[in-house]
Amino acid sequence: MSFSDPGPHQTAEALVQRLAAGLSHWIELLEAVDRHPKTEDGHAADQLEARLRGAMRAMQMGSWVYSVAPRRLALSADAAMILGLTAQQPRNLDDLLQSFTAETAKGLRRAFVACIRDRMPIDTEVRFSSPDATGRWMRFIGEASTSSAGEVLEIHGAVQDVSTRRQAQEETVRLAMRLTTTLASINEAFVTLDRQSQFMYVNRESEQLLGHTTGELLGEPVHRWLVGQTPGLLQEELEGALARNERTEFEDFYPALKKWIEVRAHPYAEGLAVYFRDVTERRLAQEQLMLLQTGIARLNDIVLIVETVGGDAGQTRIAFVNDAFERQTGFSRKDVVGKGLGVLAHGVDADTLSELITGLAHPDTFTVRRREMLLQHRDGSTYWMDLDAVPVRASDGQITHWVAVGRDVTARKQADEKIHHLAFFDPLTELPNRLLLIERLEAALAESERTGQSGALMFIDLDNFKVLNDTMGHSRGDLLLQRVAERLQRSVRKADTVARIGGDEFVVMLQGLGTDPHSAALKTKTVATKVLARMSEPFDLGDYQHYSTVSIGVTGFGAQPTGVSELLKQADLAMYQAKSAGRDTIAFFDPAMQAAVSASAALGADVRAALQAGDQFSVHYQPLFNQQRCVTGVEALLRWRHPARGAVSPAEFIPIAEDTGLILPLGHWVLEQACAQLAAWAERPETAQLSIAVNVSVRQFRHPEFVDQVIAAIRRHRVAPRLLKLELTESLLADRMEITLEKMDTLKQLGVTLSLDDFGTGYSSLAYLKRLPLDQLKIDKGFVADVLTDPSDAAIARAIIELAHSQGLSVIAEGVETEEQHRFLVDHGCDLFQGFLLAKPMSIGALEEFMDQHRATATAPLHE
Repeated sequence: MSFSDPGPHQTAEALVQRLAAGLSHWIELLEAVDRHPKTEDGHAADQLEARLRGAMRAMQMGSWVYSVAPRRLALSADAAMILGLTAQQPRNLDDLLQSFTAETAKGLRRAFVACIRDRMPIDTEVRFSSPDATGRWMRFIGEASTSSAGEVLEIHGAVQDVSTRRQAQEETVRLAMRLTTTLASINEAFVTLDRQSQFMYVNRESEQLLGHTTGELLGEPVHRWLVGQTPGLLQEELEGALARNERTEFEDFYPALKKWIEVRAHPYAEGLAVYFRDVTERRLAQEQLMLLQTGIARLNDIVLIVETVGGDAGQTRIAFVNDAFERQTGFSRKDVVGKGLGVLAHGVDADTLSELITGLAHPDTFTVRRREMLLQHRDGSTYWMDLDAVPVRASDGQITHWVAVGRDVTARKQADEKIHHLAFFDPLTELPNRLLLIERLEAALAESERTGQSGALMFIDLDNFKVLNDTMGHSRGDLLLQRVAERLQRSVRKADTVARIGGDEFVVMLQGLGTDPHSAALKTKTVATKVLARMSEPFDLGDYQHYSTVSIGVTGFGAQPTGVSELLKQADLAMYQAKSAGRDTIAFFDPAMQAAVSASAALGADVRAALQAGDQFSVHYQPLFNQQRCVTGVEALLRWRHPARGAVSPAEFIPIAEDTGLILPLGHWVLEQACAQLAAWAERPETAQLSIAVNVSVRQFRHPEFVDQVIAAIRRHRVAPRLLKLELTESLLADRMEITLEKMDTLKQLGVTLSLDDFGTGYSSLAYLKRLPLDQLKIDKGFVADVLTDPSDAAIARAIIELAHSQGLSVIAEGVETEEQHRFLVDHGCDLFQGFLLAKPMSIGALEEFMDQHRATATAPLHE
């Protein structure tokens, strides 16, 4: 068996197989030498040794022996020649390792150590770096020879020059990499098939296209994985290409892939090189083009194709028009095809047509290629057309055609106008609405800021309009609004804006009042006075003549920047000021008015925040006394300590709470606090009979759940209902009396004490008093204050006391501040008293202390 170096044409696999066989043969020879020791004549051993040397020389190998104990290395002549050394060199392993690089020497030393220590055979390839053998590769093999005790005595081995084989392997790898790179550079799906059309090679693009991996496809027939909609086409074409030794190309749709595939097959000696290309998009484009050609003739949109003459974009003629063009314009194909655009002059105004022709002649500056145009039919009717023109360029970039598509948008234009009118105009009065007013106001403010011209805004509200609607019906109300709109428009200039912004509210915007603010204010007042006078004239509402007035709020604007919302708010505030002044008047905006409203809004926000915080409100109690000045109960009074402002007067925050609806949670909280205190007092005999009066606002009383809340609080805290006194205001009697009476009856049946607060200041009457299930009347402190100085107040106080007693009601006087007032009221039979003379409102702690001291000095027991 020859172990000569193979040529570069031999494969690495063949080299390995041959080398393995040679080494096996060499080891057998070594074993044979060991089995046949030399006789005296040494004939058999000589023969074996000769055979061994011959075999090793044939394989370019030399032997060596390493003695472990003396650490000597002996080389055969062949080994020394292979390594480029003399037979006397090296003397030991270290001398040999000097011929290798440091890294290589480490690896070879580790192999020797492993053989000595673990008796592992040596088989390693290293690069030899001797000066005369640069770049050569050596293979070292060796096996340990042991003593009878198992100790390694020597290592017998061989060295072989394998440079030629390694070079061949490296060349094979380089060729394989070049082939791999070449195949990878193919960016199309590419496969090779053998002559039975079975996959031999599949690139990544083919895997992606076919949806299978190389491992799944190799060795499989291609027609098993690619089944087209034309039966047998793929197999027939591939077999034909092999038979004729000619390339073939075809397309088919493959349902499993949902794609159109173009197949290009090139025969070669071992089979076929096949390219697959996904042409689905091209096929779809072809189908779409065919559909487009068919559909253009059926379009309802106009299609007009203009071609350039001789490549000159300025010279054009009509090349094509569809059926819709004939219907829409009244021109037939024979009237226009082959002619210039001038033939359309009948339907297009001269300026527009000239602009179009100029634009086609200068396409680089023709930016507005889509436009809406008002055109004329041959019969004289007009219509709106949305026309879009696009150029078609040749491969050299020159424009060869223009394609224009036009759509009749007459209905849309009419609808747009209607929508615009609905969006920006009030449908009842045809006046501008809030949106259009704001748009015009923004423009007016910008103009005033730029030019310094003054303007004004008048906010106009009809007085008592609701009465007309409620009594005469909404149809009469709508008619009045229309008549008001007409008068307002006649009262101002054409350049001014009259708008209706909702309900019975109108706004007039005056512009161009000059640069002098004082003069502008005078002009505005003149116009407002005129409007006021015109509105006071009777309105003819069909068969009914109606008299009406308006309240007008006015604010001005000029060079100083002002926001639209701010301006409207100012005019609105001024209008409400006019309402407060008695209606049928004019009020100009005052910054102090704005400050008061802003402060009120801020305080309202603070009230809401205080409710959420839960620790800013508290309840103070003011004792109630009988004629003997014994405490019979208290009135619960809400107090607020603001974290920044300190104590805030109830007169300041209670009205705001009423306006914002916060009085509901506030009132409910006070009710709960009062019931909780009654429950605490019930545990002590000296306070068990004390009552607590709670003020109830109109809004709170009329809340649908108020009675249920009172009942729930009484039951939750388990208090005697008679000790809870609800003080109601006379404004409850203004309207909705039946609902008020029903709720009062329910509370009365429960046992709750009902008191009418501030009696005599509002809606009280004997008729109401008889119907109300009251327990007590409370004389307003306004009467008590002047009871000694004003005979009328004194008479009223006496009358209230007598009236209440005649109805079986007790009387309490509030605001008692002097001994004289107290004596007067006692002398005339008043039952209970409340005021600073007797005790001020105080916290629950101070109240408890006050009552303890009062009981200590009182001469009479506590009773109600």
